[in-house]
Amino acid sequence: MTSIRTVLAATLVAVAALAAAAQEAVDLSSPRATFTTFLTAMNAVRAGDARTLRNAEACLDLSGYAPAIRDEAGERLARSLKTYLDKIERIDLESVPTEVDGDVWTWRSTPEGDVSVVRGDGGRWRFARWTLEALPALLSSVRDRGFVEGLTGGGRTRRHAVAQWLRDRSPEALRKNVFLLEGWQWAGLLLIAIVGVVADRVTRYTLGVWMRRLLRRAVRGLDRETADLNRPIGILVMAAIWSTLLRALDLPLDALNALVVATRFIMAAAGVWAAYRLVDLLAAYFGGLAARTDSTLDDLLVPLLRRALKLVVVAFGVLFVAQNLDINVSSLLAGLGIGGIAFALAAKDTVENLFGSVTVLTDRPFKIGDWIKIGDLEGTVEELGLRSTRIRTFYNSLITVPNSSLVRASVDNLGERRYRRIKSMIAIQYDTPPDRIEAFCEGIRELVRRHPYTRKDYYMVYLNEFADSSLNVLLYAFVETPDWATELRERHRLFVDIVRLAARLGVEFAFPTQTLHVASMPGAPATVPGRADDAEDAVVLGRREAAAVASEASDDDRQPPVSFGEPDGMATRGGAPR
Repeated sequence: MTSIRTVLAATLVAVAALAAAAQEAVDLSSPRATFTTFLTAMNAVRAGDARTLRNAEACLDLSGYAPAIRDEAGERLARSLKTYLDKIERIDLESVPTEVDGDVWTWRSTPEGDVSVVRGDGGRWRFARWTLEALPALLSSVRDRGFVEGLTGGGRTRRHAVAQWLRDRSPEALRKNVFLLEGWQWAGLLLIAIVGVVADRVTRYTLGVWMRRLLRRAVRGLDRETADLNRPIGILVMAAIWSTLLRALDLPLDALNALVVATRFIMAAAGVWAAYRLVDLLAAYFGGLAARTDSTLDDLLVPLLRRALKLVVVAFGVLFVAQNLDINVSSLLAGLGIGGIAFALAAKDTVENLFGSVTVLTDRPFKIGDWIKIGDLEGTVEELGLRSTRIRTFYNSLITVPNSSLVRASVDNLGERRYRRIKSMIAIQYDTPPDRIEAFCEGIRELVRRHPYTRKDYYMVYLNEFADSSLNVLLYAFVETPDWATELRERHRLFVDIVRLAARLGVEFAFPTQTLHVASMPGAPATVPGRADDAEDAVVLGRREAAAVASEASDDDRQPPVSFGEPDGMATRGGAPR
């Protein structure tokens, strides 16, 4: 493995060295060197060595043309410039200076334009942009002039030969100039546009049928995402066809430059759009697969990864479009580096939210569908994003919570409860006999033991309180349910059975009442048989009657602790004799 890496590294270094050596071989150090390099390279091209064409193109200032057509523009301009020079005179290279005061040297000046070289970056001399732009007018001025004896010009490009073949077979009426272009070129543009539109429609239909058949076997319901992906791919194919066929029309370089830049922009935008929609399609596909699994982690990951991939696609898409528009991406990135501190300060909350989402994802305090409570906020988790979490409340509103706050907040995950508590006070009338109270409490315990969802190892049913207008029996139990709806249903079933039990035992439920007592007229105090007339006798009487009740109820003064595994141990042995 190490040897392979060494070989690859050595190969890359060798290729870079060869490229640097080839670049240094082009001598552009002075006007004479530029003329010498250009003429030597073009003569070699005419002799059949097409490899030297790149050296001739290096002598031209092509910065005014889009990167997509620089090769073609360089070849056409180099051949046109050589043709013009060979029709003027045989250049005496000794007359071309090697040292010039200033950054511009003009070889020939005419009303149609100047043939000049300018000094650029690194002290390199190249033929000026205005010379290249004036070449059509310069060639037109020497159209009827022959080549200087012994010179052959620059020849024609391969695409120029195709355009000439189309021009020769076009009607005479289509060879005339009509608003910057010849008639046959306008017809060719219309035909290319039609071909591109047809290719767009065919691509959409074919791709749609193929993808529906492919994805239908795995996950259903992806027709919308497939249609959204087909549109940008069809536009991408259409723009690619336009960009390819435009070069066969031999359009003027300015027109070709504008059209190719436009088609390249459409291709770049359509490519980014297609990648964006592909993320949606993949998210829908994997979301469908995640819905089939019991785990909820994948349900949380799919939307999170979808948003992350979309951010990556948008970021790289902007750089890709900028590069196709010949925007200096390096300087753009350098500018972002300089403004990185300000950007980091401005994006402080965004970064906190991003790390919050990572924390939630790793710690997993909740999952999609959990019922959570954060402070005064309570609801069901619907979606976890890179910046925020969306919670659906019980009154059906959607609340967005920044993920940074989840890191510091106390999250009460009610959805993770195994048991849900039932606590209720059952009010019965004060005239209920003690044996009926005992029977009623034991009957409720039996209902708890028999209901399918109730917890059997912990429940309390006892007379708990003497209220103002009722005797309150405490019901404290738990139900094992997955959600709130099931909890409400099981609570309802248990309470209805308690109502039925009360009816069968003759136990009446109490409601708030008031009793009015009317005092008797003043007179001698009435005596009550069996009651003490002073405080001391009352204490003695109370103790005697309590002892009688205790002896009647049970002979055992100490009962064992409650055991939920033994139902008889939960019943009280006090009260009325059993």
